[in-house]
Amino acid sequence: MTSLNSTPVLRISHGFGIPLVVSHVLATLLIVQNVTAQSLPAQDHAAHGISLAREGKLLAAEQELREAVRTAPALAPYRAQLGSVLGLQGKWNEALENFQKAIDLAPENLDFRRETAAVEWQLGLMSSAEKNLQYVLARHPGDSGATLLLGLVRERSGDYTSAAQLLDSQFELVISQPDRTVALFHSVVQSGQRDKIPRIVDALKLRANDKQWANAIGRCTQIAAMGGDLQTSEVLFALIPDDDSGRPAAGLQLAQLLYRNAQVSQARDLLLQLAERGMVSADLEALLGNCYESERRPDLALQAYQRAINVDPSRVDHYEDLISLLLYLHKTNEAIALVNHAIEIAPNDARPWVWKGNVSVRTNASKDAMESYRHAAKLDSSNADAILGVAVVYFIAGQSDAAIAEYQAGIARFPNDPRFYIGCAEMLLASPDSLKLQKQAESLLQKAVRLTPQSAEAHYQLGQLAMQQSRLKEAEAELSLSLQSDPDRSKTHFALSVVYRRMGRTDDATKEFALYQNLKHAEEGGTTSAMVPAGKP
Repeated sequence: MTSLNSTPVLRISHGFGIPLVVSHVLATLLIVQNVTAQSLPAQDHAAHGISLAREGKLLAAEQELREAVRTAPALAPYRAQLGSVLGLQGKWNEALENFQKAIDLAPENLDFRRETAAVEWQLGLMSSAEKNLQYVLARHPGDSGATLLLGLVRERSGDYTSAAQLLDSQFELVISQPDRTVALFHSVVQSGQRDKIPRIVDALKLRANDKQWANAIGRCTQIAAMGGDLQTSEVLFALIPDDDSGRPAAGLQLAQLLYRNAQVSQARDLLLQLAERGMVSADLEALLGNCYESERRPDLALQAYQRAINVDPSRVDHYEDLISLLLYLHKTNEAIALVNHAIEIAPNDARPWVWKGNVSVRTNASKDAMESYRHAAKLDSSNADAILGVAVVYFIAGQSDAAIAEYQAGIARFPNDPRFYIGCAEMLLASPDSLKLQKQAESLLQKAVRLTPQSAEAHYQLGQLAMQQSRLKEAEAELSLSLQSDPDRSKTHFALSVVYRRMGRTDDATKEFALYQNLKHAEEGGTTSAMVPAGKP
């Protein structure tokens, strides 16, 4: 670039991106005019430094420009040239120091301001970068480089709506570099400006065969997946070369989105494909286990969860799925051993103590369960599972008032957790004054359904309540909704058989009762193929 006072300055903002990728293409440089004899040596050093920078000899260029600055310390352009060469080497703090000195010497120079903003952006100094860019744009509103950089500043600052508008206004400049394109895509997704997505995707398609763009396409795939845009995620993922290093991470994000959208078989197939191509990941194996659980394939789920732990034994969060499944399959001894191992690894983590409490509840060791839950709550007062566990122990012990108090405390502390509403409602309906408390219980259950519409337990309890009040059509509807979320709950089939019998639908009642008997037998035997989909309340 050429400075306003016709002094050669190396342009670093020409290639800024995320992270900053400086351009080694130097703009046309003009020789300083009307220099004094005293500044001729400095000009020679500067000219030589610029020549060396053009050849990529940045260390030598830096030395020449330092000499120019030493010889003529009051000339702002030499400071800016040195700042540019330092920036080209990634020496951002020194670059910023020299650019700021150049601004002190020549505060009206817009080029110095723009280059300084680029360095400030790189260093995360967003407020300072914005001030310099606003200074430039106030005097030159059509400055495309400043507009583009301001868009990147806004994106980094989280002002995605403004960032998307600024970057989109410089669309051709943005799509000339991968990192800029990712910044625009991120801003568009985060700000919900979905109408801009197809244009960006088309630009990425045109660059799909360029290996320099593969990483950007992978990052955009992950952004789309995290934003819940399944269609765009799939389109972009298909553009990533099979051998690209970013493909596994993008594929895992896409698989997670497929699973969340109930496309379990597609998620499972993608995960298996990633594994076959060499991806080793605890998160992959854990999600694969979730898929197998949803498909009622417990043996494969157990294997996947165990592999997740083997990949990274220090990741305590991956123990939970395996412990829960072992308990569900009545493999209590294996669950106990795994819980104890998790506690050894992370004794100060509340979660393993919650799992220990769960095991104790399953083995009817209520005292041990209470101690574990209370210890978990002491370690982490924000752990909702620990508070819930205490309430459950009170419930099992028949201490209704204490259980209700814990559930109500849980509702106050965790108002978005449906389990406390369901538990409290269940306690109210089981109390001696249940007839007087039915309206309150129903209100709690409706709140739970609003929080989690697919909650099998909430719909089951609403079905039970409707059946008690002889609202048989409503009972049938609620129990059917419960079975949609969890078709293998024996108690729900039993309740539905009772509803059908009271409705005079004998054949349907017989069918539901038979399902109940089969599931109940399998549950008690510990060999059930009935699986609770992972993560469902």
